[in-house]
Amino acid sequence: MGRVSERVFITGIEGFTGRYLKEYLRKRGFEVFGSALRAKGENIFEADLADSGRFRELFAELSPDYIIHLGAISFVAHTDNTDFYKTNTIGTLNILEAASAMEKTPKKVILASSAAVYGRQKVDTLDEALCPKPANHYGASKYAAETLAANYYDRLPVLTVRPFNYTGPSQAEHFLVPKIVKHYAMASRSIELGNLDVIREFNDIDFVCEIYYRLLGVARHSDTLNICSGRGIALLDIIEIMNEIAGYEIEVKVNPRFVRKDEIKKLIGSPEKLFCVTGEVEIPTLRETLEKIYHFWKEYAHSDSARLV
Repeated sequence: MGRVSERVFITGIEGFTGRYLKEYLRKRGFEVFGSALRAKGENIFEADLADSGRFRELFAELSPDYIIHLGAISFVAHTDNTDFYKTNTIGTLNILEAASAMEKTPKKVILASSAAVYGRQKVDTLDEALCPKPANHYGASKYAAETLAANYYDRLPVLTVRPFNYTGPSQAEHFLVPKIVKHYAMASRSIELGNLDVIREFNDIDFVCEIYYRLLGVARHSDTLNICSGRGIALLDIIEIMNEIAGYEIEVKVNPRFVRKDEIKKLIGSPEKLFCVTGEVEIPTLRETLEKIYHFWKEYAHSDSARLV
């Protein structure tokens, strides 16, 4: 697997995950193509998920062996709820329709859903056997996409994945971990946060890329898998580790504007089914991940880009 003859097409290739996955797969011998709303760079094409015809053209021209559908609105606090369904649900349907129209059936179509589909459950660890109960529009739009995708199992080798929270250098600062780490890198004395009593997985982007890579080479399809570590982290544990890394204690303030009423308190997944398919995957420690993000923002603080802001 990974010969130059094997082509991967990634939607949302210029997003956080897409940028990392593109380089990860190229280093392993794949020819990588992709789409973005505003395309820049070699083998990246401008395309809107709302335009099924555009993807039919691209898939017919490029004939990818694998399709990884990452394109989505992934920020839960996005203000226009209808956008979630236009992009995350209908956009996924358009990708599946375009893939179904290909002359050569791809070897695998991986759809990135989300752990948010689980919603509030009465168990500590979430596995794929649970009935999803999404608690917000983001999760609902992803679950709707999953439901539609099941109708394509007889036409395409579709594999749906539900990533739990993950992070890494260059992730947008409106996400929780980069927001926290940037405050330390900029030597801020205080930070305003929302819900403090949440527990999440905060996995490393490299772990997630390795999972996608391994899933391209397995026979499993017509199924759903968590992408998770089973490692729950309390938000205030991040603060404690960052106090140690940065060498000072930041003041944490709760801003009522950032408190979400529909916040899911605990979101931890079971990796048992995943690792049965992919084999065990090494997972960086949270401290290792936070240190990488911290150094990224420290370099940014001294860059020309930062001085222009």
